[in-house]
Amino acid sequence: MTVTTIPLAGLPAIGTPFGGGLFGGAYLEYGTPMALIVPPKALGQSTIKLPFGAAGKIAGARSLIDGLANTRALGDASPAAKYCLDLRIGGLDDWHLPALDQMSVQRANFTPEDDHIPEQTTAEAFKLGGPEAFDIDDWYWTSTEWGSGYAWVQLFDYGGQTSDAKDWSCRVRAVRKCPL
Repeated sequence: MTVTTIPLAGLPAIGTPFGGGLFGGAYLEYGTPMALIVPPKALGQSTIKLPFGAAGKIAGARSLIDGLANTRALGDASPAAKYCLDLRIGGLDDWHLPALDQMSVQRANFTPEDDHIPEQTTAEAFKLGGPEAFDIDDWYWTSTEWGSGYAWVQLFDYGGQTSDAKDWSCRVRAVRKCPL
């Protein structure tokens, strides 16, 4: 068995500028090491809660790891996906709604609460009350469907993930990705 390693010394610190946004962490997408990039909150998080929309089962929107493919499959049928697809931040237009596992990377690296172990993110701007912090009382949509009437959501106060009805309204915060 061959093990591929990513030199940690070459990765930026969580929450620092990288790839047109802020470095959110590293993950594997179909065996390829990828960087997850989070936009500045003021530019890439919806100011209002949006419905997922996209009634029925949408072909190509069930990936647990490829949020870009899910978002493109959802397209204009999903207000949450459309919000991300319409973003142009730093001249980049590949922002998308994160897939469930991409959202897990954000939860692991950006939990703003201070009563967990580890207590909270090491990225100062993402700590509770910081300008980039996820809103701990709000659910965030992922791009991953769970059946025809539901999609996965993420809560940042205790890290909960569940599915909820597509007509429910949640926060949206886009991401982008690039190979490492």
